[in-house]
Amino acid sequence: MVGRMNTEFTSSKWFLLLVTIILPLILLAVAAALDAGICVIIVLLIWIGVALLMLYMPKNED
Repeated sequence: MVGRMNTEFTSSKWFLLLVTIILPLILLAVAAALDAGICVIIVLLIWIGVALLMLYMPKNED
């Protein structure tokens, strides 16, 4: 029962939104607050950009 609930959560749209947008934004805020290096901030910004491209790029329907 628990395994099935976990699979349903990880395949939902909310989990995808959490992993691709919300989690990197939280990490970016923490990195900015802790004066992290510029490389960490750049990686997080790239993560957010790639996630937005993957989520909102139109799908090719041939």
